[in-house]
Order: sequence, then structure tokens, then C-alpha cells
Amino acid sequence: MKAIDVMTIGAVTVHPDSTVGHAARVMVERGVSGLPVVTEQGKLVGMITEGDLLRREELGTADRAARWVDFWLNEDMLARNYAREQGRKVEDVMSHDVTAVGPEETVGRIVELMELKGIKRVPVVRDGSVVGVVSRANLLSTLARLGSETPQPVVDDLTIRRSILDELDGKTWAPGATINIAVRDGVVTLGGTVETVHVKDAVRVAAEKAPGVVRIWDNIRVIAGS
Repeated sequence: MKAIDVMTIGAVTVHPDSTVGHAARVMVERGVSGLPVVTEQGKLVGMITEGDLLRREELGTADRAARWVDFWLNEDMLARNYAREQGRKVEDVMSHDVTAVGPEETVGRIVELMELKGIKRVPVVRDGSVVGVVSRANLLSTLARLGSETPQPVVDDLTIRRSILDELDGKTWAPGATINIAVRDGVVTLGGTVETVHVKDAVRVAAEKAPGVVRIWDNIRVIAGS
């Protein structure tokens, strides 16, 4: 699956010379936590998010640390903080180092970037211009849609059991001979023992993934840890 398959097309944007107040209103009205910042020609130059607006003079949240703290910050950092807290334009508070992807980027890579950068949305760019945005909400919506649209195939019991065993095969955490798996009319009964709750849950998930499973009876016992 690619960015173009899940993105919101035609992202809402603001310009560098837009006011901070305008950007905040757009976020509230559109129910988004961040906006791409683009030039009049539509070129991506930054990103403004809720996090960029937490420390503001208007909110009384500007940094009011003791003066001695300034000693540990260089002049450039002090100036940057002042501009972010006091500036009236988007260009004063936006992040210039923007993580963006192309329409053909995989969803897997986008999730990796979100986790690595600690961000909630990634602009999708073609030829330097923003054509969409992939947000966490987009990913959740896609997951919900795919989960409701996937029909459960009819599979014989032996095939279901083999699928579960194949899924567990090679997993370093798999308990092996200490569990047993029985399948009847698509209903999987799990038994035996494992050492932790996490292993118990992982075995159940592996069973739930098998095509044709209609129900899981999890009777695995945890004998150590939790």
C-alpha cells in the first residue's frame, strides 16, 4: 500500500506570512493538528503543528525560566526561542526541517518516519508541491475500512491448524511443545502453558490471523511472570 492510497487529497495549507492566529483557527476548524506551510506558488517550505504553539506569550506559557538559565543557551538559541514565543507570523514558529514523501512511498516507510521523527502527519509532495497529507487518522481509517471489508474464507480445520503452526514456526518467542492447538469447525482451542502473558497474547494473535478462524478459545496458562 502506498501514500497515494491512503492520503487526504488536497491538503489544507497556510503561507509563511499568515498569522499564527489564522493558522490556529484553521487547525481548530478543520480538526487537524498540523498544517503544511507553502509559498504562493505552492512549494512546501515548512510545517506548523500544535506543538509549535504551546509556548506562546498570549497563553502565558512563554518560557519564563530564571535569567541564569540563559547562561547555558547560546545567543542563536535564545533568539530562536524568542521569535517562536513572540512572533506573529507562521514563518516565525514553523519547523523548516520537514519530513515529506512522494505519492509512491510505501505506508510501511511512512509509519517508520512517524515513529522515528515523533510526528503525526507527513506531507505528500510531487515536484515540490503538496498534493496531500498522510496522518495517523488516515492510517486508522484505512485499517477500519480494510478490517470491515475482509470476508472470512471457508477453510478446513487441518489447514487452519497448519497455518497457525506455520505462523509460529521460527518465532524466537514461540513456546513450541508446551502448547497444543485443536481446531473444530473453525473454532480454535489453545491449551498448554507459557511463561509470560506476552507470549500467551502473541500465540492468540497468531491463531487469530489464520484464514478461516471463526472463534478462539484461549485456555493457555501462564506459569511464571506476567
